Order: sequence, then structure tokens, then C-alpha cells
Amino acid sequence: MSNDPSTAPLAPWRGEFSAAATEIGFLHQQSAVILRDLRRGLLLCSLFYLVFGAADISALGFEHAVVPLLSRLAIPFLAAACLYYARRPDASVRASHHAATAFTLCWAASYFVVIAYRPGDILLHGMSWAVMAMVIHVLIPNRLVIAATISIGASLAFLTLAWAQQVVGTRPLSSLTMLLVCANVFGLTVAQRHARMWREQFWAQQVLTNLSIRDPLTGSYNRRHLNAGLLDGEIARARRYRLSLSLIMCDLDGFKKINDTHGHHAGDELLRSFATLAQAMTRESIDTVVRYGGEEFLIILPETRLEGALELAERVRAAFAAQRIELEGGLTLGTTASFGVVGADFGGGHAVTPQGMIALADQLMYEAKHAGRNLVKARQLGPRIEKAERAA
Repeated sequence: MSNDPSTAPLAPWRGEFSAAATEIGFLHQQSAVILRDLRRGLLLCSLFYLVFGAADISALGFEHAVVPLLSRLAIPFLAAACLYYARRPDASVRASHHAATAFTLCWAASYFVVIAYRPGDILLHGMSWAVMAMVIHVLIPNRLVIAATISIGASLAFLTLAWAQQVVGTRPLSSLTMLLVCANVFGLTVAQRHARMWREQFWAQQVLTNLSIRDPLTGSYNRRHLNAGLLDGEIARARRYRLSLSLIMCDLDGFKKINDTHGHHAGDELLRSFATLAQAMTRESIDTVVRYGGEEFLIILPETRLEGALELAERVRAAFAAQRIELEGGLTLGTTASFGVVGADFGGGHAVTPQGMIALADQLMYEAKHAGRNLVKARQLGPRIEKAERAA
């Protein structure tokens, strides 16, 4: 993720991130909050909608209010079904939106049943629908464009019915029309503002988190992120699903001499160059490049056997050895790197710790340095210990 908040623009009318992947990430992280708000909104709507059934009995008498009452009674059961759908373990990230859409559509349809049985109370219905329009926009979490479509569409249908029946005069109907227009405009404005603020806060938190776990010089993850459980989590996942996992420890050769001879700026350029190369040659969103120390990098390779990690280390070694950077004054600079590779197969069930894997990778990397540098040394953890090495 970029540190620049401008890389996640918001669509002005939809109130969502323009990038679909960013929006899905937002919905994943906020899923618990969205479910909580959905549950609260549906329960409150159902409760108050049932309470107002007393108005049906008062206006029609119990015998004639059976159908409107049944229409109201169906809403709590619909709310329960929608909540069950949204809370399923295999529910998609958009399940809450689908549930909100189904509920609001049925809720609006139910109220039109009530309106059909009480046409003389059209002004009261209009005021009630103005409140319902605000609730659809603000209280029930849904995509802004869907909520607006339902609310505005139902409002237009209601106004068409009211003007067609002409139960009351033109002046009350004109006031009712303005009331519904204002309710939808205010509801849409509040909902859009809330959606934008919610996402802007989320993105600001993502940027701050990203800054705290990234090395500012190379853009790689930092030691703090590694110590916070990055490798522990990958090992736990590999153990759970009986997968392979490999580590590559990398160290730039002769780095101190380069700093002493050409200055720290030259060393920084070499570090950036190596990090960029390693990130380009690993799998995005799967492998992880960590700046482990001053000139040391750790590459974590989930679902990768020793042979694959060894091949990657050799490709990075060869590419970096051939790479040159241009410094001020026309100076061209390059160096090599030494690598220690450790592979572990968690299908065998043997004990492997993050500290043990890192220590062994570090040891192998120093063996490569002592053997002449610009080398890759590797070892497989497990019942059988296999060694391999490659030279430039």
C-alpha cells in the first residue's frame, strides 16, 4: 500500500473508493461494524413499524386491519432472515448490502399495502414515509447508490399515487411533495458525508499503520512488523494447512567499505536498489521482503519448497551482481550479496520456531560470506537435513 493518501480517491457521488480492491478491503475490515449497524437498524425499524400497527387498528378497526397488520408482522421475520443471511460464515463481503437492499425493498412494499387500506390518511403516510426515507439513507447500512434508488423511487411512486387520488387539496399535496424532496436530499447528503468520512478515516489509519511497519528508506517491511508476529503467523498457517515455508536471509557484501569510501548516500542507493529488485522478483501480496538489519534483508516465502527458494535466491544473486547504479559525478557502483536459504515442510509435523529458522538462515548466510561471498547456501529443516550450495 502506498503511503500517499491521494492514491485512494473517493468516487464523489457513490461515496466509495474508486479502486474496487480498496473498497473490498475496507468492507472486509469494517464487516463487524457494518453487521452491528445492520442488526441495530433492522431491529429498530421492525420494532417501531410494529408499534405503529396500533394506528391501523384505530383507523380501520381490528377486523379490517388484518391485512395491514399481517404486512407489518412479516417485517420482523424478514429482518431475522436478512440478518441470518448476512451473518453466515461463508457470506460474501457484500452480503450485508444485499440483506439491507432486500429489507428496504420489502419494507417499502409493505408500507404501500398499509397505504392502500388507509387512503384517507395520505398526509400522515407522507410524513411517515419522509421518516422512512431518512432511515433508509442513514440508519440501514447499504451502498449509497442503492439506498438512494430505493428511497427516491418509492417516494416518486408514493407522490404519483397521492396526486392521482387527490384525496386532499393541492396545497397539502404540494407541501407533502416538498417534504419528501427535502427528506431525500437531506438523507442523501448525510449518508454521503458519513460514507466519505468513514472511508477517509479508514484510509488515514491504513497510511499510519503502513508508515509504522515500513522501512522509510527501502519501502520494505521493518523489523518491528516482523517481531509483531509476521513470521509467527505464516508458520502457524503453514502448520495448520501442512504447507511448506522458506526463508532467505540476504546481506550486501562489502557494505561498510562502500559507505566508508563513497559515503552513506551511495550505501543508501545500493540498499534501495536491492530492495526494489527483491520486491520485483517476489510474488506481490504473497511473499514478504523485510529489512532485517543495516544491510540485511529477510525474504519470507509462504507455500514454497527449498528448491523454489534456492532458485529465487540464485536469480536475485545473479541479477544484483550484474546491476549497476549511477551516482553523482558519473560514478558507477555495484556490489554482490550473500544468501542463506532455509526450507521447512510442515506436513511432517516436526517442531519449527521463527527464531530457529531465522538463526539458521543467518548462519547459512555467514557461511556463504566466509566461503567467498556472492554465494547461496541452503538447508532443509526436518527429519532429513539436506545441504546445497551454489557459487557465482
